[in-house]
Amino acid sequence: MCLALALVSPACGPPEALRNRLGKDSAGGTADAVSPDEFPPPESPGQPADARLGALVLTNEDSWGLFLSRGKERRGSLVLEVLPDSPAQSIGLTPGDVITWLDGTEISNHEQLLTIFRKSRTNQHTLRVTRADGSTNQIEIELAPSNDFSMLSHLEGKLAAGPDPIARYLLAENLPDRDRGIEMIRGLLAEHPEFAEGHALLSRLLIDRINQATAGGTTLDSSPDLLDATTAIDTAVQLDPESASLLRARSQILLALGDPAKAEVDAQRAVELDDSSAESHFLLGTSELSLDRPEEAISSLHRAVRLDPFVFDYYVNLALCYRALNREPDAQSTVLAARTLAGDDPALLQRLDDLATPGVEAQ
Repeated sequence: MCLALALVSPACGPPEALRNRLGKDSAGGTADAVSPDEFPPPESPGQPADARLGALVLTNEDSWGLFLSRGKERRGSLVLEVLPDSPAQSIGLTPGDVITWLDGTEISNHEQLLTIFRKSRTNQHTLRVTRADGSTNQIEIELAPSNDFSMLSHLEGKLAAGPDPIARYLLAENLPDRDRGIEMIRGLLAEHPEFAEGHALLSRLLIDRINQATAGGTTLDSSPDLLDATTAIDTAVQLDPESASLLRARSQILLALGDPAKAEVDAQRAVELDDSSAESHFLLGTSELSLDRPEEAISSLHRAVRLDPFVFDYYVNLALCYRALNREPDAQSTVLAARTLAGDDPALLQRLDDLATPGVEAQ
């Protein structure tokens, strides 16, 4: 069985009818074919929610306590950085605040936060925020897209003013120059070897560099970065074995390295730690599909789509499950739904064209 599986790639635009349809059929059975009219084009998504809010957020794992001097974090979405002249700054959000509630929904992680923003049809929102001193505030906010702002310039400026470890981490993560990013995160880890998320970032950047090299004809096994990447992600999980985000990171890397059995173990543990994470369910479903268990994979991927209906690759792998089970009407319906998320991206559209043809695998 040869399936070209998709790893995580963000996209916007909710196909409402698909969200209603998915979840009715996770136990199996063949559904009727669905007309394209049942998948209306999504509303214009605008800018990503985190850019409009002006706060960079990550799932609040314990490892961030090192830099925020806060110790063990609460559940919610932890604010790492607040951008100047942003709605987040105007309402007084500061690094170390934890967003625990948004528009009536309790927040467990940053995925939920961004999904709620994307689903919303208004710029008016209500946040509940837990401050570093333990106090809680409920805040009304109106979001508006930022104009002419450079995240890289902002972070470079912070580093010029002082050795801010969060700015160093974020800059290393966002630099287009992967070699510089690797050098920067290595320097940070030399000073803070117990920083679990830093080791995970180093692994991701090394894998990116490996992928660039393999695109040029170098084989994966011959890459000098491979051992460093696997050592780094293993170190991250050893430092914080109860971190769902680190387990997700290692699961994705293991999938990229062609080890779905180990990836499944990490993804399953991540689901147990945080059942509200769409990415955890996606990685579990992708591992199950890679292990030739499409019936189980369908259940996991349905859950991922229900939690976050905005990610293109969730639909691609779900369509591959249906194709593996010869459920062609369901495969075609899911491809149609994914097309509403592809926009004008030629690479995504080509993948869907390949997937839409029975008997042809996605590239």
